[in-house]
Amino acid sequence: MNQPNAARELKAQGDSAYRQGQFAQAVAHYTDAIKADNTNPVVLTNRAMALLKLERFTDAVDSCTQALRIDATNVKALWRRGTAYYKLGQLAKAQCDFAAGLAIEPANAVLAAELDKSVKAIEAAAGIPQPKLSINAALEPVAEPRSPQDFERAWREHARVPARLYEYLKLIPTDKLPALFRASLEAGHVVDTANALEHGVQLHADLEL
Repeated sequence: MNQPNAARELKAQGDSAYRQGQFAQAVAHYTDAIKADNTNPVVLTNRAMALLKLERFTDAVDSCTQALRIDATNVKALWRRGTAYYKLGQLAKAQCDFAAGLAIEPANAVLAAELDKSVKAIEAAAGIPQPKLSINAALEPVAEPRSPQDFERAWREHARVPARLYEYLKLIPTDKLPALFRASLEAGHVVDTANALEHGVQLHADLEL
């Protein structure tokens, strides 16, 4: 039995265990299937679902992130990773994943509901209203700044949503950043930039910045 055949058989065993509510056994079968063939994002997202059932949320994040490295547009991976982030209390990351998934599948009512729930949770935690993401908010095009003042205004608009800040930073040539930051570089800018870069690496495996 070659490796792809072994992976298919192990996946089928994992699916069967999951349907029977044997989530730990399902995780074990899916993990063996991934060892046999680590190129199938479906097995990774199935394992993530079983890990969510076991409340192993950090492991679910890792499994989804592996799936997204194979296919950055995998909606189930975004959805399940967003769910895991939400359960871990990492609400901004959950919001970004739900928004990114909804950008790919605008008619997905479940993702829309999850996005709305994450926005409301952020509002409640912060005690202030947060900007509500539109369907394509995570990927909305924004203009390159024409001045440090434009840069600062746009930064304030996008900084609380790492996915949008990531897209904004990608528009700006790196040789222009020193001049834009010269007028105002604070610790918050560094933190916001780190969050945006983390989102880009995790979601898209995109190292353009």
